[in-house]
Amino acid sequence: MKVVVTGSSGFLGSWICRVLAQSHDVVALVRPTSDLFRLSGVNNLTVMPINPKDWPSYISQSKTDALVLADWWGVGNLERNDPKQFENVERVISLASAAEQSGIKTVIGVGSQAELGPISNVITEDLPDNPTTKYGIAKAEARLKLTDIFQKSDTRFVWMRIFSTYGPMDTGSWLIPQTVDSLLRGEVMKLTKGEQEWSYLHAFDLAKAFQIVLENSSIEGVVNVGNPHTINLKEAIVEIAQILEGQQLLEFGAVEYRPDQVMKLKPLCEKLSQAGWSPQVSFRDGIAQTIAWLKRESSNQLKMISGDTTNFNLPLRP
Repeated sequence: MKVVVTGSSGFLGSWICRVLAQSHDVVALVRPTSDLFRLSGVNNLTVMPINPKDWPSYISQSKTDALVLADWWGVGNLERNDPKQFENVERVISLASAAEQSGIKTVIGVGSQAELGPISNVITEDLPDNPTTKYGIAKAEARLKLTDIFQKSDTRFVWMRIFSTYGPMDTGSWLIPQTVDSLLRGEVMKLTKGEQEWSYLHAFDLAKAFQIVLENSSIEGVVNVGNPHTINLKEAIVEIAQILEGQQLLEFGAVEYRPDQVMKLKPLCEKLSQAGWSPQVSFRDGIAQTIAWLKRESSNQLKMISGDTTNFNLPLRP
């Protein structure tokens, strides 16, 4: 299939491109100013730098089979309540409308657990929206409006609701890269007690979930994409610290839980499971690869739970 992916220069978008390009004709639709380092080493990938205002026109004329809408401004914690979140909704609607009018067979939107608000329980795919941030509100609004667009259309619409992910090429203020970078600098890492039961999915497994959905035409609607096998957050952080020999730098209990702290995040990925998908990367092996990348070491080999290995041509961390 020919697949157009927006947001492909980002962490998750680049992994989606990297995996889909192994068996499909993938076009990475990016801004002319995008930093493309995450797309280095992806074979059989066409990079198309176009101004976002021209994306609907490109999509209308591209004769593509599928469109993945992974572009979204403001996924970091600092922008979660910025009113600019709703500009994302307008852009996604314009792209979806172009896709529907041009007869694209499959459109995959990228959602977030933020649509549901803080839930400390098992999360099924039919839970009602209850967002508490503008980011979550905007994501939920985008899903509802795209559902309306495709409701009477021949285009199949899938909304991939993403839970916590990690892996090489992830940087910034998220807990895993922040912990690794702090310990590498020899800095104390102040943490909560770490009693949370969390779901961490390697970005490779996430990208394979997109491939499963793309290739299985019976899947539609909301699809949870997370790791059903949870891990205690303190155990995860200690695992990282042991690899880096920095256990003495961890200060558990130095940070109070937020009033809306989620203590258990356990997504049920029923539609993916029925299609034969399950996570192939253990946290131990996935975090070892991630730490190697964050340390600017070779991280091309990824070990699977089965014992097999998968090799990538990943760019070094800038």
